Amino acid sequence: MNPMVTAILRVWTLLLLVLLVLQFALAGFGVGYGGGLETGFRMHFVNGDVLLYGYAAAVVLALAARVGATITWLTALGAFLVLLQHGMGLVSVPGTLFGQSLFLVHALNGLALIFLTHRIGVLLRRAVRGRPVSA
Repeated sequence: MNPMVTAILRVWTLLLLVLLVLQFALAGFGVGYGGGLETGFRMHFVNGDVLLYGYAAAVVLALAARVGATITWLTALGAFLVLLQHGMGLVSVPGTLFGQSLFLVHALNGLALIFLTHRIGVLLRRAVRGRPVSA
């Protein structure tokens, strides 16, 4: 394990967690703005892109930190879930049963991302303190 890169990954994971919580606030702003997918959700879309690139960087950091397979795979899972979020946003059709159902799954997937990112942070804290890391 590389302690310096692991410390950077811990801070990076905390930043991702803050951005995920902000993402929910931006979604609420978009709904309150009028619910249209244009102007009100602009910052939600931009933050989603930042999250995608941030998780891609987290995977590289996890590989560089050599913190073990568990943390690395969970970080890769997080990147996949963010990519899945983008896909759901692209194929959803607002105002239809399919579209609204997809938005429900989109929100639940976002909650899963928050939990997963928190769990990665807990595992990283254990790794830094020399405790065994298990999912």
